[in-house]
Formats: sequence, structure tokens, C-alpha cells
Amino acid sequence: MRSRLLLIYLFLGAVGLGGLILWTGLRLQIASLSQMQHDLEQQAELVANAFRYPLEERGDEANSPAMQSLLHQYAQDTEGRLTLVDAKYRVLFSSDSRVEVNSVGHYPEFRDGPGGHGYYDVRWDEAYGGKRLFVAVPVISEDGQAVAFVQLSIPMTLVYHRTGQIWLSLGAAGAVLLLCTALASLLLAHQITKPIQSLTIVTEAMAAGDLNHQLQPAGPDEIRRLGQAFNHMAQRVRDTLERQNAFVADAAHELRSPLTGIRLRLDMLQSHQDPGLTQRYLGQMQREVDHLRRLVDHLMALSTLDAGDNPPANPLDLAPLLYDLADEMGPLVQVAGLRLAVDVPPHLPPVQINADQMRAVIRNLLDNAIKYTPRGGAINVSARAEQRVIISVSDTGIGIPATSLPHIFERFYRVDKARSRQQGGAGLGLALVRSIIEARGGQVQVRSQPGQGSVFTVLLPVTAKEAKAVN
Repeated sequence: MRSRLLLIYLFLGAVGLGGLILWTGLRLQIASLSQMQHDLEQQAELVANAFRYPLEERGDEANSPAMQSLLHQYAQDTEGRLTLVDAKYRVLFSSDSRVEVNSVGHYPEFRDGPGGHGYYDVRWDEAYGGKRLFVAVPVISEDGQAVAFVQLSIPMTLVYHRTGQIWLSLGAAGAVLLLCTALASLLLAHQITKPIQSLTIVTEAMAAGDLNHQLQPAGPDEIRRLGQAFNHMAQRVRDTLERQNAFVADAAHELRSPLTGIRLRLDMLQSHQDPGLTQRYLGQMQREVDHLRRLVDHLMALSTLDAGDNPPANPLDLAPLLYDLADEMGPLVQVAGLRLAVDVPPHLPPVQINADQMRAVIRNLLDNAIKYTPRGGAINVSARAEQRVIISVSDTGIGIPATSLPHIFERFYRVDKARSRQQGGAGLGLALVRSIIEARGGQVQVRSQPGQGSVFTVLLPVTAKEAKAVN
């Protein structure tokens, strides 16, 4: 991956820089040629102005040695080849002896440009044996006529040399930029791939069963956030596995105790043929079986909720359900020597929940109230509608210590383990209540003081249509 990123960055950098260098080089080459043409024109204009009066005054003596000397002097100053041509394009004299005097050449640059400016031409020069850049400027007399032309030329090798220097400079700059791009790309690729490589190693280790690895977030922000998210996910996996292991261990322990009791009683019944003992043990085993049934039901319900497989929910008016449960649990309340009061309106705003799950919630709360309220006590079931449907189950029982309140909804947690086990509790009822209610977007709250009873409150959101009506 690092090599691919580096190659991609280098390719993009090379294409981008190459295109920029090509465009810049062509523009600079054109500008350089234009500048050289302009410089030659200015130099030729200076020479043309210098020859104007000598040509007008001497006329036929235009090709005198004095004029030739003056021409050679200007040629040395301009570092080019100066040629003086008359109006009929006949060479009067030249600073280059290879140019034939009196030869005639009607070349493109011999045109009277606007305002006396010259024209340019690039062509093969027979005398020089190579290409040259020519510029010719007319010598204008007082009456505005072109009496002669000053032709100034330089070898194209000078032009090529200058443009070559431009391309060389651009190439060197491009090479430096490409090298910097390569180093930056290598650094960036390393910053990206190293954290990914570390993530891959840690992921493979976790896939092999080693969950103790921790990733050190590094690299760009996106990669760093990925590492932090992975650590968070890994921690959640570890916590989930720890809870599952603890859950399995606690479940196995809870199942082992009643099964062991049943097995011991069966052994006793096989070795003793006492009718009274048989009757007593059968009743005890019946209670153990009931405890096992409730435990298995709770475990299966919690397992279903943990898997996210919630039963279908429908809008439900909880008032009839609460009245039905109060009637159903009434005999148990009477046997326990308690009083049950129901303060529920005839109808409540519908909530989105499964009826069987809601029955399990209220039944567990009532069952706890019955178990932990001494004879002569009272249990109250109330409900009201505000912005949510609020259901409360209160009792006058033994209450819950403050140190235990944060833990009572944990699985297999018991406030008084010995008493809970004696009464058939496994510490799963309240855990199931919280899981069901929270899965439907609700909350479960508890208030309690030792010796003064407890109040469990269930808060459920009403359906959207009913929520508008309540508001």
C-alpha cells in the first residue's frame, strides 16, 4: 500500500509539474524570443538614426571607409552582424566580410513598418551557414521616405542557448520540486500506512483470540479517529465477553444449586421409603422446578434482548393490562397477608410495546414487592399520563440499602443473597425489567430506604400522535 501511494503521488506530481513546466517553458521561450527581437529592433533603430544624416549628406559616398568604420563600430557594440542596404535592397556594406557587397536580396524584413519600426524573420543564411534572426529598420529621410535599411542579425544558436538555459532552469526546479514531492509523499504514505499496519496486526491478534492488545492512535486525524474508534470497539468487545463469561458462570451456578438439591432429594427418596419424607421432598422439588423454570425463562428473555431480537411492538393502552395483572396477582398478595391498591385511570395514552413483555415487567415488580414486604404491609400500583406514561409499584417492605441501589439492576445481583435464594430469587428479574424498558426507549427508576419500602417507577414514551395530544 505504501508503494502504491508513493507511486500515485509521484505520478500525479510528475504529470502536474511536467505540464506546468511545459506550459511555463513555452511561454518563457516565446517571451525570450520576443524580447530578443525587441532588443535587436531597438539597437537597429539606434544605428538607423545614427546613419540618417551621413546618408543624406554624403549620398554617393555612403560606402566610404569612414562609413564602414562607423558600421563596424556599431556592430561591435551590438554583438551582431550589421548590414546597410539601400532602398533597392542592394547591399552597400556589412560588418561581415562574408556578405557580398552590391548583392541584392529582397527579404521579408525589408519592409517599412508603421512609424518606421522594423520587421523580423528567421531563416537560413548562406553566408553564415546556419539559421539567424534578422531584423531590419528603415532609415527615414526628412521627407518621410525610406532611403536605406539597417539590417541587424544574430545566430539562432544564441537564441537556442538562452532558451536552453530557461528549460534547464525549469528542469532543475522541477527536479527539486519532484524530489520534495517524493519525500513528502513518502512521509505521508508512512504516516498513513504505519497506523493501518499496526491496526492490521492488532486485528489479527484479536481474531486469534488475544484481546489484550491496545492500539496507539497515530497518523492523520482520520486515521487517528479510526484507531480511537477501534480501541473503543475492542474495549466494548472485551467488556461484552467479560459480561458474557460472568453471565455464563453465574447462570451455571444458579442452575447447579437447584439441580443438586433435586438430585440429593431423589437419592434420599431411593434409599428411604418414608411416605412423610417423600411428601416433603416432593414439595421441595416442585419448588426447585418452579425456580428452574423461572430462571430459564429469564435467561431466554435476556438472551433474546441481547441478540437484538425484540418481539413486535404495537400501540398499547396499559390501563387494562395493569388491572388484569392486579387481579392475577391478587391471590398471591392475600396469601402473603398484604394489601394491594390500584390507582390507575380507565385509559392511558398508547405506548409502543409488546404486551407479553409489559406483563413480565409488571409481574416481576409485583413479585419483588410481595417477596420483600412483611405480612400486614401494603403494595400500591399507580399510573398517570404526563409527557410520558408513568407507572409506579410501591411497597412498605424492608427497603434497599443505599450501597445496593446502583447495582440492583445488574444480572444475578442480590441485596441479601441468603434470603433471596431462600425465596427463589436469582437476581434476574430487575435486570430483565430494565432491559425490556430501555429497549423500548423508556427508563426505570427506584427510590428506597431501609425499613420504609421501595418505589419502582417505569417511564415509557407515548406514540407520536398521542404525544401531541398530551402536550
